Amino acid sequence: MKNSIKMIIVMMVIGIQANCLMAQNTDANSGIYLTVQDYKSGKLSYGPEAGKKLKLNDFLGGSRIGVTSGRKKIKIAKNEIFGYRYEGRDYRLYQNEAYEVIDTAGFPLYAHVQLMPQGKGYARTETYFYSTDTTTPVLNLTIANVYRSFPGQNDFRYSIRNYFRGDADLMVYDSLNREYQIKYLYFEHQHAKGTQHASL
Repeated sequence: MKNSIKMIIVMMVIGIQANCLMAQNTDANSGIYLTVQDYKSGKLSYGPEAGKKLKLNDFLGGSRIGVTSGRKKIKIAKNEIFGYRYEGRDYRLYQNEAYEVIDTAGFPLYAHVQLMPQGKGYARTETYFYSTDTTTPVLNLTIANVYRSFPGQNDFRYSIRNYFRGDADLMVYDSLNREYQIKYLYFEHQHAKGTQHASL
């Protein structure tokens, strides 16, 4: 009996999550970025203007995004597009997973939300990722990964190891300066590097 109740609760949670992920959006500020260049220039395709709806198929790792335009439905493979904009937020698709772009200064930072088992149910867990630019692989945001990803920027790499005590510290946000501390260090070392080369 207990197992039946647990199974019903799990199915309800999965159903609610599926409804959220399969949501339809008629926001004019939504659409698909077909290429990296489209993303950089802000060019959206298949937006919901003129009666179109953006339908996302992310439930259980779906490999396609569906677009409904009037009575016509178009399905696009996730691995053939860069990403999408949904409810005013940008997402990059990498290996059929959607990563919300949360910061683009210097190098992109991403957030990825998943349902994880917790006790008798599931909880939303947000995990952070980065890439060195918009064309490189998306990696877990860890001190070790960041250290390896910037081989030509020794000052930045060393400051990451010295400044942050753990991986979770990499996402500390400085609300006074309105930037993540990792971005502050990155730009400080970019500025110092530019000044150093300028004086040579």
